Amino acid sequence: MLSIDDLYLPHDQQLFLARSHPHNPLVQHRGQPSTHDIALGKKLFTSIQNRVTNIKIPSYDKSAFSGQGDRRPQDEWETINDASSTQKVEVIIFEGWCVGFRPLSQEELLQKWTAAKASAESDPGYKGQLGKLQFENVHFVNEALKEYESLTE
Repeated sequence: MLSIDDLYLPHDQQLFLARSHPHNPLVQHRGQPSTHDIALGKKLFTSIQNRVTNIKIPSYDKSAFSGQGDRRPQDEWETINDASSTQKVEVIIFEGWCVGFRPLSQEELLQKWTAAKASAESDPGYKGQLGKLQFENVHFVNEALKEYESLTE
């Protein structure tokens, strides 16, 4: 089993992402699409698919940096399909809250955001989050989500 959480960006890259987008509350912490290391995930899945030996499975420590989290050192990662193993990994269960999500078209995203914004402005009891966000921030995460398809195809 592999959690998308184990593919979070290392702490320093998370900080860089947050500083690069200081007005986007969606990337000020880990969790949203854009806060994962897609290249690492693709390399991992390709290695498994190609039956490479001695594959290191990334591991993430959510308690590091007072709960901000950081990737564990590679020497602490589990190794699968080592050269002496008689049974190789054949199945990976890839889980996480956004695994399998697909980006919306620009038109659909704008339509949903516009409706949510109107609800937030007209309903003092509005409980959603989408209507409280700037469109460019939601758009940024939606665009990042396009890269995630390479992990689930």
